[in-house]
Amino acid sequence: MSLTAADRKEFESLIKEAARSPRMPIELARKMIPQQGNIEEFAYGLISGMVIGNFMSSFEKRNGRQPDRDEVADILSISMIKMPLLRKAIMKELDFR
Repeated sequence: MSLTAADRKEFESLIKEAARSPRMPIELARKMIPQQGNIEEFAYGLISGMVIGNFMSSFEKRNGRQPDRDEVADILSISMIKMPLLRKAIMKELDFR
């Protein structure tokens, strides 16, 4: 079974919202990252994890189960298509500094 249209829309909107306002997670990443680390990559991983974790929690509450194999494939497909927006937003935010 693949993601429903409502699930797909929710996941895509979480990604868009994270891309609109990456400042707070970037500041959190700055505080957490070891000195030798790359802030851009760390922030991207942190924000991506927050978005996916938020969606997975919401999905489980709504459906009473974890996503199945096809649904996970849809989540990964959407991530591959939409997550570059998030990376661009992070880079833009960091360039303003």
